[in-house]
Order: sequence, then structure tokens, then C-alpha cells
Amino acid sequence: MEPENDPSNTTQNHAPLGTSKPKASAWLWRPWLAKLWWAGIAIYWAGKCASFYVPSLEGFYTSALAGYLNVLFFPMTALLILGIGFAQAWFAASDWEFVEPTQEQMFPKRSVGGLRDPHSDPLDPRSGMLHWRHFHPDR
Repeated sequence: MEPENDPSNTTQNHAPLGTSKPKASAWLWRPWLAKLWWAGIAIYWAGKCASFYVPSLEGFYTSALAGYLNVLFFPMTALLILGIGFAQAWFAASDWEFVEPTQEQMFPKRSVGGLRDPHSDPLDPRSGMLHWRHFHPDR
């Protein structure tokens, strides 16, 4: 197999910064393992539909093994697992930056009354109507 046509070549599927995003089909369909998995999904669920009409298949599709195969051949399972590589390539091609939160963001200041949430403290003006009702009980 030639290296420039190899779908498992991740450098081909990763777009450098500032260029176009990778295509989902490069991750969800092009690798041979993905094609095999999608074909297996189609065969498994076609057999499941046939088991309603063919009594000999019903024994297999009601077994414990079929329960595990339901999870393995559920289309969303394949989409999620094959999509991990696409998501990584998509984030690598984007200009997103993951920044550690600051000390102030991780541990915000407590409210006036010492509560963690200033919006639930009647002594803190940030609590809105709760603060207003506390100081104007007759209204």
C-alpha cells in the first residue's frame, strides 16, 4: 500500500493550524476497520429483522451473546468510537486553546454573609430580590 493513499496515515487526516477542518468521512468510513464495522452492523441488524420471520434465528438473537452484540453493533457505539479520532483531529486543526482556570475562577470569593453562593445570601446585593426583600420586608 502506498503511504500517500493509506487512510490510516494520520498526518494526511490532520489539517495544520489555520487550514480547513478534517472531514468526518475520513474517520468514520475510510479506514478498513470502520468499513468492516459498518458492514457488520448492517448484517447484524438485517439478521435481527429476519429473526422475526425465521424461527431458527430467534434462538441466537435472544441469547446473552446477542445482548453484548447489540451494544457492539449499535450504530451510535460505532459513531462514538470512530468519532474520537475525528474529534481529536478537529480540535488539532482548530485554533481553540485550553487554558487552565485561575485561582479566582476556581475558588470564587464568598458572599457578604460568608455563603459560597452570593446569589442565595440575603445580605449580598448580588442576590437580587432576596436582598431587596430582606431590607424591605413590608413591601
